[in-house]
Parts: sequence; structure tokens; C-alpha cells
Amino acid sequence: MPLVRVAVPIPKDEGYVYAFPEGETPVPGLRVLVPLGRRRVWGTVLETVSEAPRGVTVRPIAGIHEPRISLTEELVALCRWIAGYYAASLGEVLGAAAPSVTARKSRDPGEVPLDDHPWQAADPPSRDALNSDQQAALARIEASLEKGAFETLLLYGVTGSGKTAVYLHAALAAIRRGGQVMALVPEINLAPQALDAFRRAGVTRAALYHSELRPRERADVWRQAAAGALDVVVGTRSAVFLPFPKLRLLVVDEEQDGAYKQDESPRYHARDVALVRAQRLGATALLCSATPSLESYAKAARGGSTLLRLPKRVDGRPLATVRLADLRQRPRGGDGPDPTRHLSRPLLEAMARTLERREQGILFLNRRGHSTYLQCRGCGTVAHCPRCDVPFTVHAEEAALRCHYCGLSRKLSATCGGCGASDLWFGGVGIQKIEREVARLFPAARLARLDLDAVRKRGSAGSILRAFRAGEVDFLLGTQMVTKGFDFPGVTLVGIIVADLQLYLPDFRAAERTFQLLTQVAGRAGRGESPGEVIMQSYDPDHPALRAAAAQDFEAFFAQESADRRELQYPPFGHLVEIEIRGKGKERVLAAGTSIKRTVARAAEGLGVEVLGPAPKPLARLKGLERWHLLLRCPSRKGLRQALGRALPEIRKLRLPGLHVAVDVDPTQLL
Repeated sequence: MPLVRVAVPIPKDEGYVYAFPEGETPVPGLRVLVPLGRRRVWGTVLETVSEAPRGVTVRPIAGIHEPRISLTEELVALCRWIAGYYAASLGEVLGAAAPSVTARKSRDPGEVPLDDHPWQAADPPSRDALNSDQQAALARIEASLEKGAFETLLLYGVTGSGKTAVYLHAALAAIRRGGQVMALVPEINLAPQALDAFRRAGVTRAALYHSELRPRERADVWRQAAAGALDVVVGTRSAVFLPFPKLRLLVVDEEQDGAYKQDESPRYHARDVALVRAQRLGATALLCSATPSLESYAKAARGGSTLLRLPKRVDGRPLATVRLADLRQRPRGGDGPDPTRHLSRPLLEAMARTLERREQGILFLNRRGHSTYLQCRGCGTVAHCPRCDVPFTVHAEEAALRCHYCGLSRKLSATCGGCGASDLWFGGVGIQKIEREVARLFPAARLARLDLDAVRKRGSAGSILRAFRAGEVDFLLGTQMVTKGFDFPGVTLVGIIVADLQLYLPDFRAAERTFQLLTQVAGRAGRGESPGEVIMQSYDPDHPALRAAAAQDFEAFFAQESADRRELQYPPFGHLVEIEIRGKGKERVLAAGTSIKRTVARAAEGLGVEVLGPAPKPLARLKGLERWHLLLRCPSRKGLRQALGRALPEIRKLRLPGLHVAVDVDPTQLL
């Protein structure tokens, strides 16, 4: 029987040797089921070997799924690069790249039940109907496709400027040239709308690829993409691994979105992997955003990519006017409903006008639940999750206390668990509390809420958004789910309940994420014929990030934030690696962090790498585990990779029983 080396999805680099079935020809990249200890896992054949390692009993592979899934030579090479760059094992990367082959009933991968979603796109404009800025951007993309050489283009346009129409026509141009198109979106909920847009543009051979498809459906899309039977696949980050034989255009929509970064090993960033893959294939990479990441914009500014601008909305529509409302000022009397602690006079007056004109509004607050904490007024105790370093969130509808990090839920009691007092204070504000306030102040208004709690039942998101699109809802209240991807012409008002909610999180990207989020949600207003209005409530209305968001001025924000980042040598003016240590017992975790720091410091000598920590993470305890981290900072990516390459083998030799060490290269957040 031939012998093969198989990479399995565990933190081990070299793989294991197995016996391949007699009469079968082992093919590198083939997915096979293999025994691993007492369990069986899916692995990937790397190569044939002449003999087994000494002293090792070679076990036969347990099976090969039919029809077979096999990674191409190009994909295996890409996975090797990812494993090296992101400090992951090759088996973990190959496991993330290939679809599950668990047998389940299948349907045609192109047959997406769009009726389950209200995400249908508007018919895209014809090429002749594009404005001059769109025409210029499209011509530049087509020139890149014509060259047939790798190039990165950043399509930067204000909200509502028609970026989607540009990349739809670019995709058609790539298909006409015999190529395939990969279109990445950051969230599953945005994928059906994007697919519908491609179909309305005339692309019939198109499919979705994301984690909510059945395993067999994902495998079917994989095979069809490999066979060249699909012209376009729209997917989330895992779609970056699809085996396109003629890939010519890679589109990364909302390229700044943090969802493109995998938060468990392998911690790859799909946008950056897409750029590497485009470079290896000689394809065109198109990054799209109204609020580009600082890394992507800085790269374009220094000439590393080409910047394409769409500075105005389609049809000459103006951007929504934005007003900052100071929540520190005590509300005064006036016409209409009395202001509340969370709804200012300017916002209430704007809501009343919206109802009077029979228009629609969106109210945004990026906090689920009713209240962010429950406190006893008798003894001052705050109800905390026993497993995490966070207070419970109050969910009034379910009369429950929930931890949004570990999922623990407790029944909401009428008395304090500490002293037994019944005087409980529902502190902070969540979107459920705002919903109740709006219902009380505007009893005739038709309300709907769009957040994770409201859409747990399959099809519920579709029902909510269909009703909103049909004009059956006056105000849509929601969390981050309402901030991007929606184009409802009837929306003339956006109310941002607390604009600075995430601004002071202890993370170097807090201001950037705040600016991006606010700009995106403000961009939902005024997309139809009527002008839009945004009321941005804040406790710190003079903060530069909020001022820039109110002005919808990305360049101003980039200039201010760049000055701060450059001084601290944070991205895009330096490079970071985070090493996180998790485990039970603060002393054990700290001791491990200290040992790892000594190891890294020795490996980093002479490379210009600064090692910070160990220190507790801002969320120092989650799911019952203490969390500490080290931060490696260096102006040179090469120096950082050299230090990490020297340090990791030594770190693996350390005896750290019961502790988990995770390496995150280019972290997008440090919480």
C-alpha cells in the first residue's frame, strides 16, 4: 500500500503518515478521512513518502468522500503561505480552506431561496447611465483587466455613490474576457442582495458560498467553481479559497470590515489573502469602501495601489445633513414629546417631522438588550457573569440576564441576589429600551427592531425588512445590522442614539471603527428623491472622530488619526503581533507570559522589535479563563516575521500545561 503524508487540522506542522488504499493513486490536495487518536478527522494529502517513520504504526486512511474534493496545487501553495505568515499549522489552514464534505441533502447551488430574504437589489444602471466618475473608474478597472497583470485598485466613494454598479460592470467585463469573478462581502446577510445584483446585471452562472449553506451545498459550489461552471461566486471570507481556474477579478466589498479577519486559528485576513492570491494569479484586486481602512488608504496614498474616487452620490443627490446633539445638556421644554434621557429634543422633533411627512427613519444603537447592567440600589451590587469579566445585559422581553460573550443566561429576579432588596436599577441603555421609549412617545408610529435577538427565528429578518421596504414600518431600530448594505429610498432620517459608545474602548482602532460605523449608518439617509437628515447624539461632540464623521470627511479623519498612529508606530506606520495566553489561574497565566516574553526578547535581539507586556487584556476574563497578552511592535514587517520565526519553535518547547497560547499576526482588535 502506498504511504502518504496527511496534514490534519491541529496545531502541528509536519502532518502524519497513513497507508493509502491499494489500487488508488494518491493526489496531493485530496481530502481524506483519517484516524487521529480515538477520533476521525478530515485531512489533506500533502505527498507520497517512501517509508514510515521509525517506531510508528502506520494506520490506513478511513475513507475518501465521493465525489472527491481536492485542493489545487495553487491553493495548497497559498495555504502554505498563509500558515507561514499567520503562524498557523498547515493542517489548520487546509482545513479552513476546504469545504466540509458531510453528506446531506443538496439543492442546486445556484438556486438560492431569495424569497426568504428582502435583500433584492435595484436593477443596476446600464453602462451609458453611469456618471462621469463611475465611467472613469470603470475604464481604469477594465484597463487593468486588459493588461492581465496583478494590480490593486481601491474604489473609494461616498455612501450612495454607486460603487456596486461600477464593480458589477467590471465583473461583466472580466467574464467577457473569459474570466471568473470572486466577490467577497463581510457578512452572510449581505450576500443574497449582492448575488441578486449580479443576476440583475445579467450574470446567470452565479452562486453563494458561506457557512450557513448545507455542507453538501458548499461542496457543490466548490466543484462547480473548479470546473469553470460558475462565472461569479459571492461569499464571505472562506470564499477566498475557492478553486477558480480562470480567476481574473477579486472584489472585496466593504474592505475595511473587521469580519474579514478570522478570530480563531488560522487567523487570516480574507482581504489580505485575496491580495496575495491576485498577485500570484496575475489578477485584478478591487477593494471597495466608503470608509477605507487606514492601511488600504495609506497604501494608495504612497502609490502602492491605485485610488479610484467617486466623490458624489449618483444623480447628484446630496449627502444627508448631519447635526450633533449634545447629550450633556439638560433638555428644555418645547413643542412635541418631552425629551428623555436618551432621546434629545432635536431627534424627537426630527422624528415627529418624519412621521408627519410619512417618511421613514432608522434609529441606531450598537447595544443589544434593554439595559447594559442591573444594579441593586440597596447594596450597590452589579449582576456580573461568573465566567466573564463583564456585567450581565438585561433582556426585558425574555425577563433574562445574559452574557453576550459566553452565552450564559439567568432568569431576571425581582430581588437582589446579594442583599435581597427589591430596589433594582436598570442601568445603561440597549436597543430594547429605546424601542419602548419610542413606542411610549409616538404611540401611533409603526416600529420594528432588527438585531440578533429579533432575527433568531429563520426568515424573521426577511419579514422585518420586507415590511420596511414596503412602507409598513415607520421607524426601524437596530444594532450594527442596519448600518450597511441597505438602500431604502424612503429613509430620510437616521438617529444615532449614542455616537461615542465605542469611542473610548481600550483599543488603538476604536476611533477608526467609530468613524466607519457612524459614516456607514449616516449613509442610509437621503438615498431617494427626498433629502436626508442625521441626528448624531453624543456626550463628547467635539471629539475629532465624531466631527469628521458628522462632516462625512474621511480625508480629515485619516490625517488626524494618521498623526496619532505614526507617533505610536501603529498600523499603517508599523506592524503588530499579539501573543495571547489563556488559562485558569492568574498567577499561572502571568508566569507563562513572563516566560514567553523572555523567549521572544531573545529571538528579537537586533531586529528592532519592541516587546510590550505581559499585561491583562481589557476583557481580562472570558468563559472562565484569564486572558493576558504580549504585543510585538516593529516598523519593519520583515524584522517582525524574523523574530516570530525564531521565537515560535522555542515557545512550543515551553512546558505550559493547561494553558493556550494564540498568535495573532496583524491583529484588528486587542480587546
